[in-house]
Amino acid sequence: MNDLLSPKSGTNQPSEVECLGMTFQSEDDRREHFLALLAEKLKDSAFRAQEGFPKGTDEAILAMSDPPYYTACPNPWLAEFVTHYGRPYDPAEKYAREPMAIDVSEGKTDPIYKAHSYHTKVPHLAIVPSILHYTEPGDVVLDGFSGSGMTGVAAQWCGSAPAVYRQKLEMEWKKAGMSPPKWGARRAVLNDLSPAATFISANYNLPFDVDAFAKAGKQLLRDVEREIGWMYETLHSDGKTKGRIEFTVWSEIFTCPECAGEVNFIDEALDEDNRTRDSFPCPHCGANLNKDRLDRVMETRIDPATNTPWQKVKFKPSFITYSIGAKKYQKQLDQHDLDVLAKVERLSLPSHMPTVRFPIEQMYHGSRIAPKGFSNVHHFFLPRAAQSMSLLWEKAQNWPDHRTRGILLFMVEQSIWGFSVLNRYSPSHFSQVNRALNGVYYVASQHAECSPWYNLTGKLDRLEKAFRGYRTGVLISTEK
Repeated sequence: MNDLLSPKSGTNQPSEVECLGMTFQSEDDRREHFLALLAEKLKDSAFRAQEGFPKGTDEAILAMSDPPYYTACPNPWLAEFVTHYGRPYDPAEKYAREPMAIDVSEGKTDPIYKAHSYHTKVPHLAIVPSILHYTEPGDVVLDGFSGSGMTGVAAQWCGSAPAVYRQKLEMEWKKAGMSPPKWGARRAVLNDLSPAATFISANYNLPFDVDAFAKAGKQLLRDVEREIGWMYETLHSDGKTKGRIEFTVWSEIFTCPECAGEVNFIDEALDEDNRTRDSFPCPHCGANLNKDRLDRVMETRIDPATNTPWQKVKFKPSFITYSIGAKKYQKQLDQHDLDVLAKVERLSLPSHMPTVRFPIEQMYHGSRIAPKGFSNVHHFFLPRAAQSMSLLWEKAQNWPDHRTRGILLFMVEQSIWGFSVLNRYSPSHFSQVNRALNGVYYVASQHAECSPWYNLTGKLDRLEKAFRGYRTGVLISTEK
């Protein structure tokens, strides 16, 4: 029988499943039972009246949730979870721990840490020593401001850490005069006000069939290529061989203050080593220019969401990096490439693309994006990127298996910023994936528009490796 800590839990295995003392024939039966209970709970006006209750429909909350382990609202099974897996307080039981006086320093290169970004993220390896020191195996750990859920990952890591890590930590503790840690998984209760945070936390901590996910992820990318692969085809220098675009670099267009001639920033400002020069001549009049002297160009287009005039900074494609087999090439756009872009731009805005307006007046960074014409979500996606992002989301959201669907959305959601114009072109970096500045809405003058395969193939491989051997003993709640 599978229990909460079983490696098979969360898959479609036909074996029985135990959850909070109840037995179900499968994970699907368990999920159906608790979803029905959650649906009834959502009809309770007092339940929904709790301060900080997420602003979402019942359908949206149920679609995100995987009760009783994760609810995209206050979790009704919190007390039951603690009662079932915790130990009642016994005043006769003495608890004493000396303060842990060992320095903890961990980098941010671990595959699990890098699986998904979050602005207040702490490496799970930096949390593990504290959990080992202050708790016993099987104890319930509470993180009331859990963010992306790394405390839950750390609690699990206490039971699944590899031998190399265990030996390293035990040696450090021995040198500090501390007793050896008691290895063994701890359970965790994770809470955050943000539905986005708890969504990330759930996918970090709840089990899933890794092999099924890897297969589904590859199928997802194949399906997307079959439908919109033509958008990312380019012709090689022989005019016949087709290559696959990895990324297209777009440049903001300025004008020269001396002659008013149009200046493509990338074409004129980058040197042979793709480094930005401090100064450069105007291609029309030869005047000495730098970015501070250039005048911004605004162009008027029809907003695809409202069908009204939309004024924004002007961008033009500068060059393409593409691959044929294992070889990579770079070229300027030819007429075929321009025709493809024009064809894509004539397509309707995808139904899955959000069009909501940003609260510019309340945003510290609103003054950086609104003057450039970016006020709504869909403004941040070039036409081809909008088609790609929407199709990826649609395919992931329609995946039949609930748990595989969740981790597919976890993968696709992580790439949203990388598809947007926030993704800067950084010629000094090996990869152009996820080059957006952290914690700020900044549209740079150089943008790398990445293809779905360039963006997600490596991500899929890393996720598959990072989540091998996961267990769970976690409850996640979305509330204040």
